[in-house]
Amino acid sequence: MKYLPGRNQFRRLLAVSAQTLMTATLVLAVTPNTKTFTAGEKANVKGVIISHEGDSLKVRGDDDSVETVDLTGDTKIQLKHGMFGRKSKMENSALVPGLRVEAQGKGNEKGDLVADRVIFDPSSMKASRQIDTRVSPLEARQGSLEGKQGQLEGRTGTLENRAGQIEGKQGDLEKTQQQTIADVGKVRSTAEQANQGVTDVNGRVTNLDNYQPKETATVYFKINSAALSPDAKKDLDDLAQKALNEKGYLVEIAGFADTTGNAAVNQELSQRRANAVIHYLEQNGNIPIHRILTPSGLGTSHEAADNKTSEGRKLNRRVEVKVLVNQGLASATGGSQAAAPTATTTGTTAPPQQ
Repeated sequence: MKYLPGRNQFRRLLAVSAQTLMTATLVLAVTPNTKTFTAGEKANVKGVIISHEGDSLKVRGDDDSVETVDLTGDTKIQLKHGMFGRKSKMENSALVPGLRVEAQGKGNEKGDLVADRVIFDPSSMKASRQIDTRVSPLEARQGSLEGKQGQLEGRTGTLENRAGQIEGKQGDLEKTQQQTIADVGKVRSTAEQANQGVTDVNGRVTNLDNYQPKETATVYFKINSAALSPDAKKDLDDLAQKALNEKGYLVEIAGFADTTGNAAVNQELSQRRANAVIHYLEQNGNIPIHRILTPSGLGTSHEAADNKTSEGRKLNRRVEVKVLVNQGLASATGGSQAAAPTATTTGTTAPPQQ
């Protein structure tokens, strides 16, 4: 009988050892495989969150492997809802255990997945995964899991309510954005019109001292003569009529002579020819005196042809008349000459046959 206590002690020790071994076996039976990721390699993870501690998630995949997903400040957490897959931004706290998620990112040196994006759909949670958030072979933990499942369902309802609120706010923002765009368009149109008006005014002011030839005529004279021929008078009448239809015009007159005779005589003769044209325009063409620039007698300069020939000298015994139009006034009245000022020849009398 003295050995009985030793046997009882041995039996108790054996029972404790068996129980310990059975517990360890059960734990090992539910311990999932750990999955790692290659550093720098892109990967996707689909499964249920079984734990969320700080910025680290433990996700159980469909193959019962467990992956570690790291969250950063750049990780986008989105709630997917609606038939078009629209997504709303969510907080880190929305990633609760039992939630089925899809994480996208790259592996790091520790073998974890550094997530760029985490997407989840509360309506697609699987009850079996919610219950399995913390697997334990002990029946005593079953009640705790069921309680946590109820909590997750409550959080799911909260997330759905938040999603509805976000959708409403998004609609309001879209309406505000559309109204803002319309207002900006109106302001821009008004500004462009104002700028165009300033540009037009600046153009007219700049062109107030800019005169361009609109009409021209050349009349010719006999040797040593300053008398106007009938053809010359007709050309001057046509030129005067066109000038009177213009606004802001001036008449420029320049007389010339050929090289017959001495320079002093030719200089005086070119001036008399210019004066003859002026007097005719004033008296017969009704051109106001203030519209005529001081006439110039330019002698034998600026020859139109070679003075060594008879035909050339005929072309040099001439008076050139130009109607100059002010471009600033022309643009103010919408005249086409403001856009592209070009001179048109009103008439050119044939040189006298002498």
